[in-house]
Amino acid sequence: MKTTTKLLLCLAAAVLPALASAESTPSADYARYCVWCHGAQGTGRGPSAARLTPVPRDFRAAQFRCRTTPSGSLPTDDDLRTAIRRGMPGTAMPSWAALSDRQLADLLATLKAFSPAWGKKGPGTPIVVPPEPPGTAESVQRGHAVYDKMGCATCHGPSGHGDGPAASTLRDDQGNPIRPADFTVPGGLKCGDSPERVYTTFMTGLNGTPMPSFDGQLGPAEAWDLVHFVASLREQ
Repeated sequence: MKTTTKLLLCLAAAVLPALASAESTPSADYARYCVWCHGAQGTGRGPSAARLTPVPRDFRAAQFRCRTTPSGSLPTDDDLRTAIRRGMPGTAMPSWAALSDRQLADLLATLKAFSPAWGKKGPGTPIVVPPEPPGTAESVQRGHAVYDKMGCATCHGPSGHGDGPAASTLRDDQGNPIRPADFTVPGGLKCGDSPERVYTTFMTGLNGTPMPSFDGQLGPAEAWDLVHFVASLREQ
């Protein structure tokens, strides 16, 4: 019995460190698709990162921009899957729509392992997006007034080209230069330019960037008017 116990203890001593190492090792899919930009440890400093603007996300900070959850909260798994499948327009992050559900699950497990935030709290509860009212000329006009009231032109410019007076001074949460969105470019918004996605962006903000949440500052009607005004700036 003593001999058997010793053998088991020896096996455990040999196997457990290997398992721990395997658990902290990025998945094969992460190594194949993500390491070049985000780095093996999720630092956002992969081999190509120095040549990219904006810089890749540092997963250790657990700051995710495209979410359906309130400002400051973690995204849902659906948010993460959507971002990976869609990509990030205006950045080097391409669409990975061809990845399978299993591959996406592996990627999510890997990026969550880079930050202790995922073990301390779960994702936020997605906000409620009320039905969109008609995008009438009156709604667009009201939305223009909301755009002015919220100071959107300071960053995005009076015509939405992303050329406001503060545009060149903006930095993300890690001090990297960041450009405000150009509302006039079709398909150019990082989190999507469908009406629902734009509404969600206004009401959740973009974590880790100067773009705040308008929740508590705008009611649903004003937010929808702002969505309609921004849509009116888009070049056809």
